[in-house]
Amino acid sequence: MNEIILKTDFPDVSFVKRGKVRDIYDLGEYLLLIATDRISAFDV
Repeated sequence: MNEIILKTDFPDVSFVKRGKVRDIYDLGEYLLLIATDRISAFDV
């Protein structure tokens, strides 16, 4: 696995929140949670 996800961008979907590891989008009836490969300096 050589590709990592550091940032997500879905222009047609309503963005809710970007956390330390997860990005959350509002799909109307559902929420889309995406786990990324971001880490905090405190996680190391």
